[in-house]
Amino acid sequence: MTDEFSGTVDIATSPQATWAVSEDPLALGRALPDCESIASDGSGGLKVVVAIRQAFMTVRVDVHVTYHDLDRPHRLRLDLDGRPRGLGGALRLSVPIEITAIPTGARVDYHGTLELEGTLTSFRKQVREALHGQVDRLVRNLEREAASSAGG
Repeated sequence: MTDEFSGTVDIATSPQATWAVSEDPLALGRALPDCESIASDGSGGLKVVVAIRQAFMTVRVDVHVTYHDLDRPHRLRLDLDGRPRGLGGALRLSVPIEITAIPTGARVDYHGTLELEGTLTSFRKQVREALHGQVDRLVRNLEREAASSAGG
């Protein structure tokens, strides 16, 4: 099953400062909502473990993140392939991101696709509803990390 999602978030940091966080695995790990661990895979991608808390349970998902279509500091596409622990199925996200300078900082536009397979399709509604909030939190957290780096 495939779903599309999109959004726009205005932030108070520059495209360059925001981009710098996306290239620093430690800072990105602090920005990723529910991230338990993050490490380079040695080929430019990242291995991430995310713990998603939903109602009465926590689902850990092993995610491989790769960067594509890089045009620093203005655009990139993130591809995420994930497998939840203890549940059958997989998820794939492809998220093109555009970062545009505006007088107050940057505007972050994203439009992506989410594919769910196997058991995860029975959680489609919950995943779809949570996704927009997660991406918005990620962008806000990137802003926080970028501001923290600039201030420190």
